[in-house]
Amino acid sequence: MRSLLRAVSRAAVAILAVAVLAGGCVSTGPGQPSAAAIVGGTAIPIEQVQSQLDTVLNKEGKQVRAQLVSGRQLDDVSRQIVTLRVRHELIKVIAHRAGLSVDSAQVSKLLYDLGGPEVASRGTVWDAQGFHEQARDELLMQQLGRRTLSTAVTFDYTTAGTRTAAMKRAEQLAEAGPQQSRAIISADVDAKRDAVVSKRVVGGDDPIFAASPAFGVAKNNVIAFQLADDQPWLITVIRNRATGAQPSAQAPDPNQIDPSVLEAVGLRQLAQTAQDVGVRINPRYGVWDPVNLKAAINKDDIGGFVAPLGAVPKT
Repeated sequence: MRSLLRAVSRAAVAILAVAVLAGGCVSTGPGQPSAAAIVGGTAIPIEQVQSQLDTVLNKEGKQVRAQLVSGRQLDDVSRQIVTLRVRHELIKVIAHRAGLSVDSAQVSKLLYDLGGPEVASRGTVWDAQGFHEQARDELLMQQLGRRTLSTAVTFDYTTAGTRTAAMKRAEQLAEAGPQQSRAIISADVDAKRDAVVSKRVVGGDDPIFAASPAFGVAKNNVIAFQLADDQPWLITVIRNRATGAQPSAQAPDPNQIDPSVLEAVGLRQLAQTAQDVGVRINPRYGVWDPVNLKAAINKDDIGGFVAPLGAVPKT
């Protein structure tokens, strides 16, 4: 894999890390007046988000509360709560479909390893009681990540230096369709640009790259993303996804892979579930980012572009 993909791989896990306290005040907006978000047919009440925000402010103490208020960071905390609530609903769907489950003993062990729920929940949007739910979701995603190690994704990719250029190229490839999009990328390869046709990656051979957006979308989709500000944009056409693939003999031992990496790989698989069941965010909290799987401030804050071949990417 070329140097760009290696750099992207190293950055992939950070984008799906569990949210902690950071970053404005939530304004009201039209539509979905009683729901902060709707995932499939499940509504996440605004009251639930507000209650959790109040819990965070009370839990973290007066100094943190004052810093968040003075720094106008309450909106980011609220979006992080919405993000985790949406992911929780998506995890329930994918866990049911995949037959995943964890028991209370596994949750208790994880909490013990983290120093207990009180310690683990410090600096997060959870209190000690709520962190049990977060711990369960983490374990479920680790299971899903382990399963995804036997998934192989075949894709073509090219690159762009700016968001605008990436959007234009994503639109071009999406509108071109399956055959012509390959011809376009092949021309980039012939021109010695950073581009590749028919690259195949098995998750177990590169678990970090398996946590990237390229590993989360269905075949016959175009996805453009940037995982670090100092990296070029990667515009990828997913040609095939196959389960039951055999990692190479050089693949890392699954038992030696960091659990946070497995969790990130599993979380990435929520992208297809979100596309399948549908996710809507109340405008007061922003919009759904299908690339980074989170509530974003607005469409300009979304981490990239995604669209099926033969269509225009959503922005």
